[in-house]
Amino acid sequence: MTFGILFCTLWPFNPFPQNRVSWLPQSNGIRFTQRGVALTPQAFQLPANLSNDGSCTLELWIKPARSDSVSTVADFYDPGDPYRFLLRQYHGGLILSHDVPLPHRKAHHSKIDIDDGLQQDQLTFITITSSGVGTRVYFDGKLKKSFPGFHVTLADLSGQLVLGSATVQPDSWSGEIHGLAIDPRELTPQEVLESIRRWTAGEPPDASAIASYTFTERAGNIVHAQGIAPQDLHIPKIYRVPHHSFLTPPWREFDPSWDYVWDLLRNIVGFMPLGFLVCALLYRAPRFPRAVLLSTLLGGALSLCIEILQAYIPQRGSGMTDVITNTLGTLLGALLLAFAIRSKLTTAAETSAAH
Repeated sequence: MTFGILFCTLWPFNPFPQNRVSWLPQSNGIRFTQRGVALTPQAFQLPANLSNDGSCTLELWIKPARSDSVSTVADFYDPGDPYRFLLRQYHGGLILSHDVPLPHRKAHHSKIDIDDGLQQDQLTFITITSSGVGTRVYFDGKLKKSFPGFHVTLADLSGQLVLGSATVQPDSWSGEIHGLAIDPRELTPQEVLESIRRWTAGEPPDASAIASYTFTERAGNIVHAQGIAPQDLHIPKIYRVPHHSFLTPPWREFDPSWDYVWDLLRNIVGFMPLGFLVCALLYRAPRFPRAVLLSTLLGGALSLCIEILQAYIPQRGSGMTDVITNTLGTLLGALLLAFAIRSKLTTAAETSAAH
């Protein structure tokens, strides 16, 4: 049982997997397959004389390889704020989320959802503009949705840029990226359309952008950036989660979705047989409560060791939620054995009394 659990939780055992990022052979862009990452070596250094009124624009030209995935397309990371800004694909839609700093309190996590608009193997030009009045999301130049209460600032887009993967969790995206730009102002609807025309026509990007990537190199491991504060993208040979999590606290892993609930139930049920068998091995009447306690502690210790090892496997995440649910599953398995034995003893006693 222990070897089976280790095999399932540590597979594929490879701490140095190949980074599956390749150049497109017949057009400008890069392709991410299963697990791939491209990233800037450091955060964007904004010019001191840049006038920042809180407005910004993010342009992203992508072609998803799947329409049923939940994965991270782009992530802006800061060591002091690991969840500064994330753009994730959610099936045929998008999720935009970021942490809003609050004075003397924990940062508030804010997110918005765009339900549909992305299709498998279809190029879509996504434009996200934001200012003090809110955020607007355009798909192919058409306004998809407005969010008056959601604000993205240039500071949110000035961290270390990571494409194709989250920075702290193995959350790989599959698809193609044909262009990306960060602008220090909010584009008007007319400017959104003009920008798309320039991208599709292959014209030089806007010189006022913080950074823009046209992916014209078609070879090598560097994607050169243009703009007033450029940071080249690097394509490493080995896939790694740039800042892999280590025993992430439960409140950071919480996700109000059925996938999250199913994952919790799977972790609980998966460790119940271990608790049942270990408790049976340790069972000695009348020290049965001790056997339950030792079984639970052993299950918790095994789960903790697994989560520590998973921090060094790029395809796996390391979090305390699994430790809690696995320990609970071990306890339930041990209690199930206790209930079965006591029921059998009670039945035997009643049968003996009847005779």
